[in-house]
Amino acid sequence: MTLTAAQALGTGPTITLTDGTAPPLRYTFRSLALLEQRFGSVLAIQAIMETAATGLAFGPLLDMLGAGLVGRDGGFTPHVRHRQDVTGKRVVEEILYRRSHDGTDLGELLDLVRLSEYADAMNHAFNLAFGTGSQGNDPGPAPTTETASPGPS
Repeated sequence: MTLTAAQALGTGPTITLTDGTAPPLRYTFRSLALLEQRFGSVLAIQAIMETAATGLAFGPLLDMLGAGLVGRDGGFTPHVRHRQDVTGKRVVEEILYRRSHDGTDLGELLDLVRLSEYADAMNHAFNLAFGTGSQGNDPGPAPTTETASPGPS
């Protein structure tokens, strides 16, 4: 199997922001935990990804990109806003992603004409994170099941 430079270095694809910077998009456990906290479950994250792929969801796309830019490599810091529901449970209302060195909100740095680039980069980064397409993670043939018959009675 041949690795790309990004795979060998453990970095994801980059996305171009309106100020000309191009931070790498990389999904880590922390990134995925933020998304799970924001959307409630892994299945909800999958549903959001499918919706975002059709171009119908700016807010969720912002959340997905922001989570992939968290940390030293991407340079963004999550700021989580909670609210308390009627049962007393804390619920994540929103997560703001601010660039660590100047506090600029990610939403102000994303360029609408680059939506397709962002979606492609996000899909590629998720594939890198989960190893999709690598040997050993591809779905294999369904296991065969043998059932013993009790024979004639």
